[in-house]
Formats: sequence, C-alpha cells, structure tokens
Amino acid sequence: MSLRQSGRMQSGTPSAATAAQTHSSNGKRLPRSKRISQAIANRDLTTLKLLARTGSGFQSIRLRRRAWPLLLNFRSLTDSGNRAAAHPDEGQVALDIPRTCLPKSVEYRSDAEATKRRQTQLGNVVQSVLRSYPWLSYYQGFHELTLTFLSVFGSERPAVEAAKMVSLFLVRDAMSSDLENVLQQLRLLYVILQVISPEIHDLLTELEVPAFFAISWVLTWFAHDLDDFGVICRIYDFLITMPPMQVVYMAAAMLKRNEASILGYERDFAIVHTELSKLPGRISNWDEIIDDSYYMQIDYPPTKLQHMGKCHLPKTSAINTYEATWKRLDPAQPLKIETLLPTVKGGRHPLDSASTTELPTKSNRMAGVIDLTDTAQKARNLALQHKWPLMVATVASATMLMYALLLMQQLQLHT
Repeated sequence: MSLRQSGRMQSGTPSAATAAQTHSSNGKRLPRSKRISQAIANRDLTTLKLLARTGSGFQSIRLRRRAWPLLLNFRSLTDSGNRAAAHPDEGQVALDIPRTCLPKSVEYRSDAEATKRRQTQLGNVVQSVLRSYPWLSYYQGFHELTLTFLSVFGSERPAVEAAKMVSLFLVRDAMSSDLENVLQQLRLLYVILQVISPEIHDLLTELEVPAFFAISWVLTWFAHDLDDFGVICRIYDFLITMPPMQVVYMAAAMLKRNEASILGYERDFAIVHTELSKLPGRISNWDEIIDDSYYMQIDYPPTKLQHMGKCHLPKTSAINTYEATWKRLDPAQPLKIETLLPTVKGGRHPLDSASTTELPTKSNRMAGVIDLTDTAQKARNLALQHKWPLMVATVASATMLMYALLLMQQLQLHT
C-alpha cells in the first residue's frame, strides 16, 4: 500500500455536509469558484482547507484575498513591540529589498515607478512585522515570502497581517536568534527520505551532500526558486492551511517524484547539489507534490520523525507548538503570542529580546550561506556556458559550497 493510499484511509473522507455543498439545488456540481465563494461566505474552514489542498487551489487573486484572511486567523493577535523603535536587522532588510525580483507582470516591466512603489511597500511590511515582534530575527528570504502576500493583497495592511501570522506560527524557527531549528528540520528531511526513498538517501549520504539545496525551499516556500507567480500562489494556498513543517514534506515528495532522474546524476558532490537546487523549476505538476506531501505527513508526523531520527526539536519550536497554539486563536479575543508559548528554565520567556544585539551577525551569516549556494550554481553554469572543462566547473561550484558549509559550522559554534 502506498503512502497516499494509507494516508487516505487514516484521514477519512469529507463529511456529508461538505460533500453536499459541492452541488447546487438541481443536483449539478457547482463550479470551483462558486464552491470557494460559498465556503468563504459560510466561514467553512473545513471546505476551504480541502479546496486549498486539492485541484487548482483558490484559482485567483480575488478569491485568495477573501480566503487567506480566514485561514490565517487575521486579527487574532496583539502586537508586543514598539513600532517607533528600529529593529537591529533593518539594515539587512534595506540591502535586500532593492534587489528583490518582483512577480513578472506588464505593470512592473513597463513602469519603474510601480516597481519602486512596490519595493517601498515591501520594506514597510517587513519592517512592521519586525517592529511588532522585536524578538523575531530577519533572515534573507523572508522578504520573498512576504512579497507573495503583498502581491496578492495589493496593499500593506493585510500583507502585514498575513506576514505576522506566518512569521509567528509557520516560519518562526527561521526567525529565532539562530537557525538551529531549521537545520534540524533539514535533518528530518533526510529521515523522511530514508523511509520513502532509501536510494536517494544513500546517494546523498555517500556523497556527503548536506541539505543546503533545500534551504531556500524551506525559507521562502519555493518563492525564491520559481518564476511562475500563479504556481507560487497555488503552493501558498496549501501551505497556509498546514502545520509549519509541511514544506519539508513537499521537498521530500518532490525528490521522491524525481527519484529516477536523481539516481541518474553523475556521482559528484557539486553536480548533485546543483541539479537538486534547480529541481523546483522543472516540476510540471505541483498538484501531485502537494497531494503526496499531505499524506506523507499523516503517515510520518513530525513527532514520529523526531523519534525515528533521534533528532528532537525544542518544545518552543514552531513544529512542536503549532497544534496547541493555533487552536486557541480567535479574532474575537485577540491574544499576545507570548502567552501561548511555553517558558524555559528560570521562568524566562524563550522569545525574550535580550540578545538582539547579536542578531545582525547571525542573520548576515545565513544570508551569506544562501548567497554562496546560489553563487555555486551560477559559477558552474557560467563555466559550462563558456565551455570550460566540466572538472573546472565542478571545482568552482564545490569551492563555494564548502565555504558555505564552513559558515554554517561557524553559525552552530556561536549558538
């Protein structure tokens, strides 16, 4: 029995009430857009989540603007920071925003002013999130994640709300003062692979390929790796309805779906890493990846994976707190996020901003790692474009990747 089949048996089928809503009074099946609108009007989150996971998702920007606020529990939290106080990471944000690639559109291609306005808005949204919750740390890639919400909603206020909820509940591990929890999630990716594709796991282990190829997938929900904004939105439809590690399951599902081609790669560290990092751009059917990953997390939930891999995330990790905290959210009774999370030894809250002076250094280290892994791929492509020998191309790429590995080791030593 496949993962998908066993998952279907465990998760059950939609309720009769949900099934009934898919048909009109004359018995004909309602168009998908009508079903989405009906679920929004009824605040039927069960049906919305089902539609987000299946088929073409929410289909349009117009419907996403109505559905995403419900699914992300808008206005269920109160801010804990001082909007007037600058965040230590704003300098890095100012460097990243001007080089952000906006979604391809006629508007942005033809109007430099429109591009500038959108970049200014993006900076305001990121700044607002950081100042509202000053114990969050910015990471390179968060601006790309945020850009998706800004592009969908078209204005700053709802984009800020969406970015805040995603920051606090779904990507919070990446926004702590170090990235150890994210590294742990990437280790759990290898635990999944060991079960669903021992061959890929053995290949990566044999060549000692770290999971850096997947880091931008996890940090940006594939926004950094895809050009098609429609596909990005389709992925976000799904991920905003799921627990925070779902993107790791998507990574595993994508690797499994491309098992044959991956096993056919030349047995070379840099080549394997480079080819894997380009994999998202080669996917033609993301619905399959979404479907596979959904049932994968049912069969192998994060708690089970942590036990299997003897790789335990702390109790304050977003992975381990999501279920308990998300259920307590209610827009009618806004809470402080700090009241939802557990405390650590000594009664100190784990999200205290006592060490904010260290944030720029660690955030910039991570930015360097992502830049270098991108550069490794570009170095190899450039070498091949100029018909340099494959060995030279491989060495150029491997050198960059090894330097990235050293930076990551330094990051761990300073935590």
